[in-house]
Amino acid sequence: MSIVGVGCRSTGPDFDHEWFGMDRLEAAGLTPRQRANLEVAVEALDDSGLGCLAPASNAAVVFGAVGGTNSAHHLSRALDLHGPSLTVDSQRASPLVAVDMGVRLLADESVPFVIAGGVDLALLPDISDLHIPGLRTGSGVCTVLILQRTTDAERTRTRRYAEIGGPGLGFPEADGPDPHIALDDPARSDAGLDRGDEPPILLPLTGRDQAAIHDLALRWAVAVGSYRSLREFAAATARLVPERTRAAVLARDTAEAAARLRTLARRIATTTPAARPPDAPTVPLTAPTMNETFGPEQSCRAGRILFLFSGTGAHPRMGRALAARYPVFATALTAAVDAVAQVGGPRVWTPRYGFGRTGANGAAATHPSAEESDRTSPLVAGASHSRGGVDDPRWARPPRGTEMHGGSGIPSHPEIVFRHAALFVFQVALAELLESWGIHADAVAGHGVGEAAAAVASGALTLDDGARVVLARARLLERADGAGAAAVLEATPAEVNRLVEPMRTEVAVAAVDGNAITVSGEPRYIDALVRRAHRRAIFAQRLPADALPEPSHLPMVRDRAAELRCALIDLTPGTPWRPLYSATRRGLVLRPPTPGAPADRTDRPAGYDQSEGTRTDSGYWAANVSGTIELAAALESAAADGISTVLEIAPGAVLTSAVRERNALREGAHAVLSRDDEAGSFLRTIARLYLEGRTVDWTAAGPLTAAPPQRQWRRTGSGGERRRPEGYRAEPAFPAVEIRPEGTYVVAGGLGPQGGAAVRWLLEAGAGDVVVLTRTPRPLPPGLIRMEDRIVVVRCDCADRTDLATALQDIRECGSAIRGVVHASGETRLVAAANLLELTAADPTDFTVLLTSVPGAAEPEAVRELAAAQADRRVICVEWEVGPAA
Repeated sequence: MSIVGVGCRSTGPDFDHEWFGMDRLEAAGLTPRQRANLEVAVEALDDSGLGCLAPASNAAVVFGAVGGTNSAHHLSRALDLHGPSLTVDSQRASPLVAVDMGVRLLADESVPFVIAGGVDLALLPDISDLHIPGLRTGSGVCTVLILQRTTDAERTRTRRYAEIGGPGLGFPEADGPDPHIALDDPARSDAGLDRGDEPPILLPLTGRDQAAIHDLALRWAVAVGSYRSLREFAAATARLVPERTRAAVLARDTAEAAARLRTLARRIATTTPAARPPDAPTVPLTAPTMNETFGPEQSCRAGRILFLFSGTGAHPRMGRALAARYPVFATALTAAVDAVAQVGGPRVWTPRYGFGRTGANGAAATHPSAEESDRTSPLVAGASHSRGGVDDPRWARPPRGTEMHGGSGIPSHPEIVFRHAALFVFQVALAELLESWGIHADAVAGHGVGEAAAAVASGALTLDDGARVVLARARLLERADGAGAAAVLEATPAEVNRLVEPMRTEVAVAAVDGNAITVSGEPRYIDALVRRAHRRAIFAQRLPADALPEPSHLPMVRDRAAELRCALIDLTPGTPWRPLYSATRRGLVLRPPTPGAPADRTDRPAGYDQSEGTRTDSGYWAANVSGTIELAAALESAAADGISTVLEIAPGAVLTSAVRERNALREGAHAVLSRDDEAGSFLRTIARLYLEGRTVDWTAAGPLTAAPPQRQWRRTGSGGERRRPEGYRAEPAFPAVEIRPEGTYVVAGGLGPQGGAAVRWLLEAGAGDVVVLTRTPRPLPPGLIRMEDRIVVVRCDCADRTDLATALQDIRECGSAIRGVVHASGETRLVAAANLLELTAADPTDFTVLLTSVPGAAEPEAVRELAAAQADRRVICVEWEVGPAA
């Protein structure tokens, strides 16, 4: 078992009861320790990167008893956890027993992780960044751990603080120390630096309302610059617990991310009314000129999702960006390519050349067969589009009749097999990629050859059988599809059937995609049909040669459909485990079996011929290649079953416009990818689904290598305001010094109470640029929210002389001289102060301020002696009143 998240801080009366869905009366019944348990547990989830997986999961909660009601139940209710929620009482050892019980609960595979801990549980060494020196002895310190099986931690790519087992648990003796757990610092991978030429990265934001999103965007705009890369920041922040209001931005580096986050905050500030009733609906904010900032909007109750696999749209560049960025996609591509090769098809994709390659002499290479190795160079040819042309000559279909086999009069179309196989493996891999992001299809549908990939996604066919169907279907088109023509008509199916009926032996209806109906057949009859349609005031247009559907001569293919039936006679279709809406069978729904129902349960549309098969057997695929594609009927059945979102699984938008013709699906139709920006369009689709309220598995965004910025709880109106005695001074009296607006001022020690007070003092005195050095970057405290444009947060350990020297040199290289230094660290005060004084000795500083605690402590006295020794510099010691403990 592994510890993957830690939350730790002192208890107190402050509590954000609204976040946990409590009213003030219910919150008043909680003790300070229970309040700390709840908030620290959420902070530990943030630290672990498992917050995005928590809602509706079987995660367990085990707290040590702290009196009052069962706080574990409150947390399970707030996070919608369905696992056990327990409180154990074993006196001093209660929090340690809770951790031990959490380890035991993980023996149940249905429990993904456990939230365990309580008050007075000590950590050795201290990794909570509380800067409390010496051995942690509990005394009101609340500590919560997130426990996960090590194998699951590797799968979700979360950092691990320590392995926990028998030696890691200790129970106190009568006069011994408080219970503790020995931890090691987590191993952190090198996230690298932003190069600026990488694909965009998605940053999701979540909060209880638009005001929370506004504040979060401003805090993150400051915090993002302190991370090693935008990818590291995104992986940490994307995994937070999702809330009702959501937004997202796309950026390529930290600077662009900060700019877009500030843009999002400005949009909220300028479009949100000053006062809005709590129950008033939130109107989504749109940005017509900027497609990299999404929302904010409230997540609604999301309906069901349909994956729609189109039959055209392939191009040679497809898959390159996705395979390079997502190992899941590359692995699925390889498995699908192997399946195609095993049944005698070409190896359409290789990691090095993708879906296209030319030979060494620059000439187009031939298609390798299944027996040929990857050294053979495949020519990727021919992606046709039912409503548009292609721009790559290698993938463009030659005009019908321009290539013949030895004067036999039979068109040569060897590119069809390669093109269909390439589209099949791409669609299978893209569906796997979406599933890895937590976007699961409730049903599937296909159009033409895309129905084979849909059958694989539904379980109606195995991957090998799907590859076999695609190859057999494409080879039939090679043999049977003649030099045909096609036209698109905008009319009802009945009107088109009346036009086709007199010439039904030479023309057939190829596809009914809604208002647009495609017919194909003999060219001269197609021309005659177009003329007849025009005489009846029906829009009709013949398609150009490079935009013909497949098959382009449906009557000729229909005459030889029995060949495909014979080729697949031994095909063994499976039972779908998700519904398949059939465009081949006019909207027939193949559903998973239910108890008491036949195994081949289907929903038959009106007028369904009982003689037609209800399984994806050889007869089904013969009808698929030779019959009318009834996409409109399939979409009608899907909408009637509650489908509200349709994702087109294709290299680009092919059928999305046809889907949007239906009112029920107009707002929910999305093409997952675009041809021009594959990686960016994929993330934009994820962002839209996220804003709709879909559950996204953000572990797919990358490994967790750093903690997210600290969560900010709301305190106003919580009923837990802190009382101070009369005359208490919350901040020190800083000295009167000269502040130069053109200079740079350095505050070392982070953005805690001392550092935040120092930064505010400098900015209010007129400083134009303040650099904050901190070991752990945090969001700006509330008092600095509107000053973020003059604050830069830099990750730096001032006790590490080399790290501090590098940070100071970076500041100098920015062009502004360092005019003042404030040391506000609460730990390793003497070492850090000595480093700061030594490394800034050559800078033209007007002053150096060293914040110290009250007189009497040994280390603060040493700091004062160090300051007094700087005879040639103005070094000022300022005492900090810590006030009474909460």
